[in-house]
Amino acid sequence: MRPRNPLVGFLCWFALIFGLLILPWPGWNDLYGQYFRELGRTAFSRDGEKRIVRFQHHELQHGFSTLNTQMTLNNRDLIDKAGKGLTATVDLDTRSIGWVPTALTAALILATPVPWRRRWWALFGGLILIHVFILFTLQTWLWNESPELSLTTLTPFQKEITDNLEYTFLTQLGASFTVPVLIWLLVTFRREDILRYREHENR
Repeated sequence: MRPRNPLVGFLCWFALIFGLLILPWPGWNDLYGQYFRELGRTAFSRDGEKRIVRFQHHELQHGFSTLNTQMTLNNRDLIDKAGKGLTATVDLDTRSIGWVPTALTAALILATPVPWRRRWWALFGGLILIHVFILFTLQTWLWNESPELSLTTLTPFQKEITDNLEYTFLTQLGASFTVPVLIWLLVTFRREDILRYREHENR
């Protein structure tokens, strides 16, 4: 009897795990939103810096998505005594930007038929890399908005690059699906896995 195709098993486990992770469990989006804002504050907010970055809870319905976090950027030197000044703001759907790529990365790794010890190490490395990606996504917006607040100066070519980066990572959101796949391939597979799969197919 021909053994079960590991690809079919992988797809079934992936669908189950990913489905469970992205279900709208009661309270989960709010809890993840709090975590996301704290992650942003830890990564980007520094007391005494010229650049002021804030993450605040801010509910706004946008089509089928809920934008639950507002990210603001200020130049400390441009704030008056009343605490007002030129501000750049963006409303974020933390589920789409943060949780979906995190869940996709975890589901791909956990469903992969490799030894569990390697799976756990891959999950550890994958979660680190997906957090780097999420923070880079936010950084693209900061790069693009900084010239408007006199925080930095960009050449027209550099501004075009930051515009494209912000559109790709923050607006289009296609990278939220492609980057997890690249991370999964990077942290999970070894050359012998491909050879083993080919041997299985040739039996």
